[in-house]
Amino acid sequence: MRINTHVHTPYSFSAFDSVGEIVAAAKHEGIGVLGINDSNTIEGHGHFAEECSKNAIYPLFNIEFATIIESDKTAELYWNDPSHAGVMHLCGKALDFPVAFNSDSRNLIGAVWKITQDRIWKIITKLNEYFKSINIDYVLDYNALRSHYAKHAITEWHITRAMYTDFMSRWGSTDQLAQNLKVILKTDSFTLNCNDTVQMQRLIRSKLLGVGSPGFVEEYYKNNVRFYEAKMLILSAGGIPCYTLLLDSSQPLTDKERNIDLLINDLLLMDIRAVEFIPENVTIELLKKYVRRFYEKGFIVTFGTEHNQLERQSLVPITCDGKELDDELVRIGYDGACIYAAHQEMHHQKCPGFIDDMGKRLIHPARIRDFLRIGDDVIKRVLNHDDQHELKWYEPMFT
Repeated sequence: MRINTHVHTPYSFSAFDSVGEIVAAAKHEGIGVLGINDSNTIEGHGHFAEECSKNAIYPLFNIEFATIIESDKTAELYWNDPSHAGVMHLCGKALDFPVAFNSDSRNLIGAVWKITQDRIWKIITKLNEYFKSINIDYVLDYNALRSHYAKHAITEWHITRAMYTDFMSRWGSTDQLAQNLKVILKTDSFTLNCNDTVQMQRLIRSKLLGVGSPGFVEEYYKNNVRFYEAKMLILSAGGIPCYTLLLDSSQPLTDKERNIDLLINDLLLMDIRAVEFIPENVTIELLKKYVRRFYEKGFIVTFGTEHNQLERQSLVPITCDGKELDDELVRIGYDGACIYAAHQEMHHQKCPGFIDDMGKRLIHPARIRDFLRIGDDVIKRVLNHDDQHELKWYEPMFT
């Protein structure tokens, strides 16, 4: 069975236009377990559950935060963000559905939303001033952007998509497009095919939002959510904290990911017992080396594709050389999916899951196969249900 436990949707930013489109594509590619993994929000969980139910796909309910570890920022140590010291991208896997956040968690999510959107307001203001200074009759409007392009919070990619769409709509059928782009992007020549949606948007983003550009505003990592705040939010929502490895074969490994055993020790000390790989930038040899070691140490291991940029690629996780996961990796990934499914189901039944509300493991290694069987049964019940007698995944399955 093909598994993908990490997909972003339009509720943060996605290569796909809708949740339904993502789930339909997953169904077409034979994916049986799919995990929504939007940044800073669970707004898409309900829609995602409905679409997965229609398509007989087991849904995993996740969330992602860019967190800050102040001591590592001071020490200039890098986790899974090669651009920002001390920043760890942390996921919460197998959250309760629906989630009943406590007041602290609601306040934290609200604060994160405000921080990110304050920055977007500043970007839009700077860009509007820039367009005015170069006599281009074009104005970005935050509310219109959010209404037409974003399901929840606006990101840089939403602004980029809006500008490209508007430029093409206004000038796409005239010679004025190339002339205006020369002025806007500050280039003497313009040779790109304007109908190349991906390359055009990448160019616009780099020229107008990149470092040193007219719309550049530094990210607020110094004000970002602290690691332990995000971790406690995940636990309070019934989820399992999960570290997503950067593990990019095209560049040197980061400080924290360079040594597998030291990384494992660090994560265990932080009560993180799950890891996730996005294999598209990793060779199969490096991937298997890390996966095997984490699996041997009792970590939950899964794989995803993200899809949080422009390219619409396969939802089946593949390595940088275009190889699908082999039988060993598929089995390990399915074990991970079964643990998440069992954890979700046990919580739905008001029973203890894989970890407690402080992140401590509850399932003794001797019982792990029994726990895996619960998850396997939950997944297969959803995949094999009779479409004539629709069975919601969240209906009680155990007594």
